[in-house]
Amino acid sequence: MPNNIIAEDKIVDVIAEIELTQALIKLKFSNTDSLINQTKLFNEVYAKHNTSQEQFNNSLAFYAQEPKKMDTLYAKVITKLSEKQAENQ
Repeated sequence: MPNNIIAEDKIVDVIAEIELTQALIKLKFSNTDSLINQTKLFNEVYAKHNTSQEQFNNSLAFYAQEPKKMDTLYAKVITKLSEKQAENQ
């Protein structure tokens, strides 16, 4: 795996948090500020995980070369999101 690719376990965390952020944006921001807020929120996710949008996008492209790998990653994302949902109920 190339050096600039986010490790599988870490990218699962980033994808899960991006999905949660997208849901938050859909719920909270319906005005013209949404693009600004979206960019800010995504940048906060990348910073929290010590990565960048470019590295995240490059990593997704790398993993997408193997559809079975992407399926496995997204299955882990769904599991992680389900666990978070269960914690919040």
